[in-house]
Amino acid sequence: MSPLMFCSSIAMVLLMLQTAVLQVNGKYAYHDQEDGLLDERYLEALEGLKEAQAGAHIHSSVSEKSKTIPVPVFQKIGVPVPHPVPIAVPHYVKVYIPQPYPLQVNVEQPIKIPIYKVIPKVIEKPVPYTVEKPYPIEVEKPFPVEVLKKIEVPVPKPFPVPVTVYKHIMQNEKTHRNWHF
Repeated sequence: MSPLMFCSSIAMVLLMLQTAVLQVNGKYAYHDQEDGLLDERYLEALEGLKEAQAGAHIHSSVSEKSKTIPVPVFQKIGVPVPHPVPIAVPHYVKVYIPQPYPLQVNVEQPIKIPIYKVIPKVIEKPVPYTVEKPYPIEVEKPFPVEVLKKIEVPVPKPFPVPVTVYKHIMQNEKTHRNWHF
């Protein structure tokens, strides 16, 4: 922000404050004992702003980004600002519960009762029976065989395997028999 814009914005703020104070109360709200003292201070502030504006027309290679300008504060007036006050409000959650309600239904007079009759359906099943059909089978007829020579084929005899027989086990047999043995 350039110094020229800054000074002009401060002058506008001062003018707006002065008009606002005069409109609200109809007189100065600074409560100075001497009426001329306020005008002198105001004129001094305006002269300081004009000097700052006049110095802003000089071109230089140095540009100031921020510059503090003393602004006289005569008296702070507290303006009451309404602030929201938190009040505990119970939050109810509405749950819909279905309720019965009357519904008009047309009823026929007299009331017809459906009658169901069981009618048996007769299904004739075919009775199975056997059918004899001729089936050709080739029958082998015996034919004459002539024996020219008999050849003996040796058949091996079984090999004897020695088996030990324990006689002392089989000497005394049980005389009485139980149900489990």
